[in-house]
Amino acid sequence: MNILAIGAHPDDIELGCGGLLLKAARQGHNVYMYSLTRGGASGDPTQRTEELKRSARFIKAKKVWIDDFEDSKLTVNNELINHIEFIINKVNPDLVLTHSHGDVHHDHRAIALSTVEASRFNSNVLSYEIPLTRNFDPNVFFDISDVVHEKVALIEIFWSQQSKLYLKANGIKGLAEYRALQSRLNTGVKYVEAFEVLKLCFDKDFRLLTVPYEQVRNEKAIPNLKEILELA
Repeated sequence: MNILAIGAHPDDIELGCGGLLLKAARQGHNVYMYSLTRGGASGDPTQRTEELKRSARFIKAKKVWIDDFEDSKLTVNNELINHIEFIINKVNPDLVLTHSHGDVHHDHRAIALSTVEASRFNSNVLSYEIPLTRNFDPNVFFDISDVVHEKVALIEIFWSQQSKLYLKANGIKGLAEYRALQSRLNTGVKYVEAFEVLKLCFDKDFRLLTVPYEQVRNEKAIPNLKEILELA
């Protein structure tokens, strides 16, 4: 399975779905990450880029792309949608993970809305939450009990953001513990990442359905390649 996780800033993806990505990569699935900004509004963008590269290696992602949109200036427009769609074209994902429409940060909301448009030909799109997300109504729950400590270690890679309370271990584990309680799964499930369904399709055998994306892809969704840093 190809999984594409999209985030506004370095550390967003890791906070929202780091546990799922860690487990997916371990199980042999192809994990790809795409950050739209380098986080310049909250620190040194060069340092934050290096932190994101380290986190991708920790996850064992196949590839991470770091774009160069201006932090805290994202809006829903053709440029943002086309950049996201360009990466979707490259990955051909079976599952897309993105921000929630109810997030408190306008950059996150802009990416959530843009991803819906950019992934219109994709079959499976989920929204993740971070500890600050509000009005989140989860309907998919994923057990991360066996990797919760590694998720904490993953977030600790972002040393430049250590002063932010929502990146602390108690915040990360507390939210995951709360979602585990909500999920009503068995007592062995102590920590959960939760998701909202934006789109979910099954085939006749009740497996995730993937549309042959090469038949419907938008060839015009090609951004200025010089604005994207591709890292193996």
